[in-house]
Amino acid sequence: MNCKTIVSISICVLLFSGCSQKKEVKNATEQTLNDSLKEVTSVQSVYSRPISDELTLNGKIDFDNDEVAQVSSMFGGSIASVHAELGDYVRKGSVLAVVRSGDVASYDKEREEARQQLQLAQRNLNASKELYASGMASKKDLIISKQDMANALAEIRRINTIYHIYHLSPNAVYQIKAPVSGYVVQKSINPQMQISQNDSPVFTISGLTNVWVIANVYENDISKIHQGMPVRITTLAYPDKEFLGKIAKVYNMLDEDNKTMQVRITLPNRQHLLKPGMMANVYVECNNSGQSMPCIDQHGLIFDNGKNYVVVVKSNNKLEIREVDVYKQNSSSAYISRGLNVGERIIVKNALLVYTSLEI
Repeated sequence: MNCKTIVSISICVLLFSGCSQKKEVKNATEQTLNDSLKEVTSVQSVYSRPISDELTLNGKIDFDNDEVAQVSSMFGGSIASVHAELGDYVRKGSVLAVVRSGDVASYDKEREEARQQLQLAQRNLNASKELYASGMASKKDLIISKQDMANALAEIRRINTIYHIYHLSPNAVYQIKAPVSGYVVQKSINPQMQISQNDSPVFTISGLTNVWVIANVYENDISKIHQGMPVRITTLAYPDKEFLGKIAKVYNMLDEDNKTMQVRITLPNRQHLLKPGMMANVYVECNNSGQSMPCIDQHGLIFDNGKNYVVVVKSNNKLEIREVDVYKQNSSSAYISRGLNVGERIIVKNALLVYTSLEI
């Protein structure tokens, strides 16, 4: 059993023993923030913060449209095989599906004809050079042969470029390849399915390096919102983690059904923690009055018998329970109107356990 576990158990024992014992004053050693307590608690300094209201919006994680690529089939035909499924991560250039297409077969025919035309043009050019050298052909005949050769080469290059751009292969095979790296978020084809040229997208690929948070603003709160406002975002998946951002876009129109206006926040998501479809709470700081007040983490606030308390850590590490008046508080912080000064230190982690142990 490590030291942190022992200290946690000790605090809990003090908590439960208080139910059966009369309150008595703690000795000096027990009222000091010693090394053992430091392992299971956190200390934070009281800071000054402008008084502001916090608006809570309901939001949803969505794909960053700037990272979304829709992939369609450039040729109609039958799906021979599918190499990517929903949720798969694919790299740029990887094969998503293979299509057998009559349209591609026509390009196979054109390429073969172009190769034969090139061979014929090469033979004619060689013959024209020999005839011209012997005086049996005019310079005009030689120029025409050279032009035919140039045309044949140009046709070969054109067809080879088409094969390269559209990822065509011999035997009427067309490969649908990923244009970008990312996750497959939509797939609408299966093997043996018939598809048409430029049909609706058969794959949608999106990166998750950045995500959008789309939040709804009710009509009576619209006047409080503007672009550039700082926000905090929390999710059910990571209740102890906050994501910070700013409102990047305000959609200045209302949904006719629910009478809400949407705003968009772009968040970096390099660790891919945020998944499209997640629900989110968006906290917007607004109506800053310009007046500042001592502020603390709301986890350091203890409510007992109708009053609010904090555990103050003095300069000599002695612990003191102090009553405070709360001006206002939100999901993350509390403004203190009386009882604390900026720069003082308080317990913010396991504050209730320490408070209870000091009261025993």
